[in-house]
Amino acid sequence: MRILFLYANLQGSGHYRCIYPGRALERLGHRVHFTDHLETWSESSLPLDLEHDIYVFQLSQDEGTLRCMRALGEAGKVRVYEIDDYYHAVPYYNPASSSFRGKSSAKLEMMEECMREADAVTVTTPELAERYSRFNAMTFPLPNCLDPRDASWRVTREKREDRVVVGWAGSPTHLEDFRLVVGSLERLCRKYPQVRVAIGGAAEVFHLLQGIPEEQKMFLPSVGFRDYPALLANFDIGLVPLVENEFNRCKSDLKGLEYSRLGIPVLASPTPSYRRLIEEGVNGFLCAGARDWLGKLTYLVEDGEARRVMGLAAKELAASKMVEEVAPLWEGIYLSLVAMKRLASSLAARRN
Repeated sequence: MRILFLYANLQGSGHYRCIYPGRALERLGHRVHFTDHLETWSESSLPLDLEHDIYVFQLSQDEGTLRCMRALGEAGKVRVYEIDDYYHAVPYYNPASSSFRGKSSAKLEMMEECMREADAVTVTTPELAERYSRFNAMTFPLPNCLDPRDASWRVTREKREDRVVVGWAGSPTHLEDFRLVVGSLERLCRKYPQVRVAIGGAAEVFHLLQGIPEEQKMFLPSVGFRDYPALLANFDIGLVPLVENEFNRCKSDLKGLEYSRLGIPVLASPTPSYRRLIEEGVNGFLCAGARDWLGKLTYLVEDGEARRVMGLAAKELAASKMVEEVAPLWEGIYLSLVAMKRLASSLAARRN
């Protein structure tokens, strides 16, 4: 099977949804290539290179992509549209909301057309598959995964006796999500001088910590994808606060999986994905309100052995979600799509 992944970016989702699964598919014997654009014939929008069986379009939102998908379909190629968030419910506080809110959003309309045109749509969670199946019945949830062969994830965490670092990393789009835990973190820091709150990447989120003494908070500037695991390795406890809304209900457990890979126990809001990832008190905790956040944080700050044991359990769980374990699911879906396309072409040729 020959596969071409057209990734949207290489700062995050492009790795998890294209590079990691693509490399694993290569190790399974398939021929895989990656690019961030297709060169096409101007007359037909067909790619100059038509040697692949499957073309995976990640988050494309332009008319050129739609024309190319249609031309590929006429050429008998499999088109997969890959999408990792519920863009039809981007919350108002997300900086991208103006581009995706409203019935007349051009980006949403183009996404919908691409999903309808594709032979299949792949997403990150069952909840997202349920919602986007209205545009394409062939919508499949394929889980996120990490690649243990990526040396970036082999970083060693420093053992500390004198402090406990409670950490979060992400983009400014999670500003309102993080507000859920600010009060609990302030109370935690007042009670435990050894606690440090670390914020990675988003200065806007760090500014929410004005009620925490300077010596008890740390800002870790944004880094490239290669250095991102080393940033997370500063944490002893990893936070994933998420506001209860439709957008977050469809989100994957990727942040928790990243923490888990590094042996960091996870505290997360009880969204569907985190209910599946976290075994309460074993590899982390689900926190439904301020009392939960403060109580579970207090427990893990006071009990270093519990942090260690839960971190080991989290790492063991993450090992079952590495790309080698998940890749056969991607392979099975792709092989089935190629087989169906070839069968349809064969039946059409007989009718003619």
